[in-house]
Amino acid sequence: MKRIFARGVLAVMISGLAGTGTAAVIKWDTETGSSSTSRSCTSGVGNGCTFTKGGEVLKATAYATNNNSGSGDFTKATINVYDGGIGVKNANDGNETSSPNHSIDNSGKDDVVVFEFASSGFDPESFMIGWKYGDADVRAWIGGDNLAAGYNFTGVGFFDLTSLGFTLFTFNNVATDTAKNFNTALTGHYLIFAPALYNTGGSDSNYDYFKISQIAAQYAGPPPQQPDNPLSEPGTAALLGIALAGFWANRRRKS
Repeated sequence: MKRIFARGVLAVMISGLAGTGTAAVIKWDTETGSSSTSRSCTSGVGNGCTFTKGGEVLKATAYATNNNSGSGDFTKATINVYDGGIGVKNANDGNETSSPNHSIDNSGKDDVVVFEFASSGFDPESFMIGWKYGDADVRAWIGGDNLAAGYNFTGVGFFDLTSLGFTLFTFNNVATDTAKNFNTALTGHYLIFAPALYNTGGSDSNYDYFKISQIAAQYAGPPPQQPDNPLSEPGTAALLGIALAGFWANRRRKS
């Protein structure tokens, strides 16, 4: 009986002291016809789309620069879900309803897509584009942990993102249907995408057109605190195991 009791106490202690483990990576599909991710989108300029995978929600909104050089402030645009992924319509020059201009592009005004996670502390793992036209040089920013939910990026520019707590990543000539990894432990409340700046003096002077078809991330922040129960269930189990072990040891000494 003593052996059985000791083994039971040891099992309780191990289960109590074990950590929560590594969070699972969530992959939200953001294209028409996806069977693994549910979505809903509102309509009109400044609209948004919500993607749900396994109960985890990812929101997306769209902006565009107010000039054609990429240096202007962001203004609200219209986000849409197409075959191949997310695209953007902005107030450019009237041809945003036809391909390739309803993709995320830098022909005219620069398009911007802002993804918002359910909270701060998400670690973006990778993204995927499901469609491109010609070139697809992609810029991405991770950050905004200190920004409130539903932050309005109107009036912000690309050069303001660093001061808002974002870190820039660049990807050249991205292939379709191929996950591009961020390879970083950086966390953020927001993940922002835009094409490369067009014709900035480098060797690549092509326009970029692409649609985002998948976002993968995992929650890497601290677990939410429970004010009414400050001690987690694993912690409670560990203390119970320790108490039982002490009680058993005390009984042995007395006997």
